[in-house]
Amino acid sequence: MAFLLFIGALVAIVLCAMIVNRLTGTKALYLETLQLESGEREIWRDARADFAVVPRLGQAVSMSFARMRRHTVLWTDRRIIVSQKPLFSSKHMITHQIHFTVAADSDAPAAAREVFGGFYGRGFETIEAEDKSFGQVNRKDCVRIKPTPASGAKLNLEEMLIFTDHLPELQTSLA
Repeated sequence: MAFLLFIGALVAIVLCAMIVNRLTGTKALYLETLQLESGEREIWRDARADFAVVPRLGQAVSMSFARMRRHTVLWTDRRIIVSQKPLFSSKHMITHQIHFTVAADSDAPAAAREVFGGFYGRGFETIEAEDKSFGQVNRKDCVRIKPTPASGAKLNLEEMLIFTDHLPELQTSLA
């Protein structure tokens, strides 16, 4: 009987998610089908990176970050796009979009100010960032990205970390 209740709860969760996605118009966007904006150019790509967020509230006293190499990070001259391959999929689903400077024709500032960073209706979180630095966390090379105070407060973000084995290559590309 407990197993049937468990299966029923899983089915209810999936149905609820389908209804919310249908009502909000949320669809998954994939990196393979992404069209860059006009005038935007790719600067750097790492298909074996890791992306982590450090929460502003509810943070653990000691945090460690495993290097699973399961994210693809695309860095353009306007934004950073983070994607991850879902279970049983061959495509990379976009999970986060980070903007340092926002183009006038972009809808990123409005999406970043919405609840959950514009996730509902777009399919991924949009975050406005104010600064980046290169260094190490737990002896692992990474890029530390600081969100703007408004974006960080809305999404409970202290900072975002991109771990990569190709940090010198990224630094050279951005110079």
